[in-house]
Amino acid sequence: MKRTLITATLLALVASSTAVFASGTSPRGGGGDDWGTKVLRGTNSRISNKDRLLSRGRVQVRRHITCESCEYHNNLNRETAPEVAQAVRAGRIEIKNIHRNAVLYYLNERYSITR
Repeated sequence: MKRTLITATLLALVASSTAVFASGTSPRGGGGDDWGTKVLRGTNSRISNKDRLLSRGRVQVRRHITCESCEYHNNLNRETAPEVAQAVRAGRIEIKNIHRNAVLYYLNERYSITR
């Protein structure tokens, strides 16, 4: 009887503490910041605009500049990055206008080119 009561009490404690962690709340209050996590998607995103711009630029560079059939495949480096940036600005590399700033930002951050 005593063992059954202790087991039931322990199970109740485990079940209640699991619900707190599963709900996404911190035992210290204040949400997910206490755990050092970043939400990467959604409307409540905590990723900075610079990180978002850098990520979008990296994707567009891989799609339009360093793809297997692209001119700069395995050839984009610190020496060729200014040439690529100039080609993007001039429109010689086909990238939509909405992605052009992200590509230029990525090239500047990754290869330290001057604009």
